[in-house]
Amino acid sequence: MKTAPRHLALLAVAGLFVCVAAGAQPIGVIDEPTAGQRVSGVVRVAGWVLDFNKVDRIDLFVDGNSLPTNTADLNLPRIDVLNAFPNYANSATPKPGYLTSFYTRSLSNGTHSIRVRVTESSGSVFTLGPVSVIVDNTVNQAPFGYIDTPTDNAVEGANGSYPVVGWALDDQGVDHIDFLVDGQIVAGAVGRLGDVGGRGRSGGANGQTATYGTTRPDVAAAFPDVPFAIFSGFVANVDTTKLVNGVHVFSVRVTDSGGTARVIGTRTVQVINNGSNLAPFGRIDFPLDKASLNCQPPFTVVPPPNVCPSPCFPPGPTGTPALPVSFFSNIVKGWALDTGSRLDKGQVAFVELLLDGQPIANSRRDCVRLGTALLNCYGVNRPDVARAYSGYVNADNAGFNFAFALQQNTATGLLQVVIPAAAGGAQVTGFTNSGKHTLALRVGDDEQTVIQIGAMSVDVLCDLSTLEPDRPAFGYVDTPYEFQFINKTFLVSGWAYDFDGGISRLELDVDGQVLAILDAPTGTYGLYRPDVPDNDIRVPTPDVGFFFPLDTTHMSDTEHDLVIYAYDNPGFAAPRRTEIGRRKFVVLNNSVIKN
Repeated sequence: MKTAPRHLALLAVAGLFVCVAAGAQPIGVIDEPTAGQRVSGVVRVAGWVLDFNKVDRIDLFVDGNSLPTNTADLNLPRIDVLNAFPNYANSATPKPGYLTSFYTRSLSNGTHSIRVRVTESSGSVFTLGPVSVIVDNTVNQAPFGYIDTPTDNAVEGANGSYPVVGWALDDQGVDHIDFLVDGQIVAGAVGRLGDVGGRGRSGGANGQTATYGTTRPDVAAAFPDVPFAIFSGFVANVDTTKLVNGVHVFSVRVTDSGGTARVIGTRTVQVINNGSNLAPFGRIDFPLDKASLNCQPPFTVVPPPNVCPSPCFPPGPTGTPALPVSFFSNIVKGWALDTGSRLDKGQVAFVELLLDGQPIANSRRDCVRLGTALLNCYGVNRPDVARAYSGYVNADNAGFNFAFALQQNTATGLLQVVIPAAAGGAQVTGFTNSGKHTLALRVGDDEQTVIQIGAMSVDVLCDLSTLEPDRPAFGYVDTPYEFQFINKTFLVSGWAYDFDGGISRLELDVDGQVLAILDAPTGTYGLYRPDVPDNDIRVPTPDVGFFFPLDTTHMSDTEHDLVIYAYDNPGFAAPRRTEIGRRKFVVLNNSVIKN
């Protein structure tokens, strides 16, 4: 999160707010608010502290109270400070910035004083301030925030789909956000439903919309008195192909529930679009990286009334086996879009599924409909993509579904990759074996610009030694999403299913340590999830959900690895452990302590 830079050339002016202690020689400044400043609503308190000892915490005090009002967010970059004090570049405070705030609505109008107390790791304490400010609660504070992307330090290059990312807050509630290019609205977002006074508003002038309400624990840590500060992030995916190549000014204007508006930032962006360089983009939603693929033994076709062991399917009208959709037990889902050029208007032409770089299914060649399921097809309805990329060509039907089976070839011992055929049977499109493999997609547009996306590692762990093989469990981790910033107690959720006897328990593993066992007796597994069978043809029951409240307050403020493992109920062997999915998440509690 960005803090406002301050010029340090006239540091002596801030002399009242600089503390120099003998020996350790810490120095620090309250940059804002300034002495005599008239304030209202949420008041930023920002500055910096340089110290050769580690700084444990920085507390804000208002009007000489003995208890702190808030605790500051620490370790914010301040290159300007290190340039002015290069001797501290290798100190214990290489990121000397801090940021916190206080709320004036609980204070009377008039003069109030603030001070900042710095506590070192050694236990030593020193104080910055006081600074006197004038509270005027008759003023409706304008919204405030910051644009993280594009950055403010250079002209950014943009082409195709370009994200504008940042955060916005207001003490009374954000009503709507306008995203502008050269003064014209190109996208819009409405305030969160929980915000005070949020009225709702349609999207931008060209039909695009944006999202407001993504999680920002860093903002919540700096502004803990603002309702819903944790959900203050925004993102707008701007289609730059609708702009003329050249330099443009991007800006974000935020309006609060009282009608007060403020432009929270502007950025200079150079747009360079060329059709041959505008590759498609997208992602694989399912499976997750390092998931396990399912195998099954070769099926047998025996006309009735004869009986054959499972799996056994009767022949279809043409004599080929009428395979049920669930036979193709490996599903790949996701979405793809293309901004393209003016000639093709951004059309995705095909999506191709690759296993170890070899194509096994192509949406143009192999798309079939089995019952209500579209398999090996592009053009599946994705309203969530349409919301995130509203105005993009084909955004509402940007989804793809692939399905395939892995069968052992008795002659070679290799695993055949089998996809559904249009006549109701199956066709072999490749071969593989047990072990670790790579799953990816190749996406091409109408200009034959082709790109590979979504490459991930998958495990093929097939037990084909019996007629009833022990197939691995599968599922999904819904929350946290990849690299989500979380804090306090966070709800981990998802679903898991096993073909052979069900699931006995799940393990929730963080950084290689099992933190929780999820099972039916504790009520943490077997939860009702009707959306799962509705969206996955392989799952026959809705009772497959799991959840767990993960306490992050005892974790370090850094990146962590979450893995969900499933143990099945095979009935004839030891339970088999399968990885359901993994996510990287970032804990950001910021050592905030509310007294």
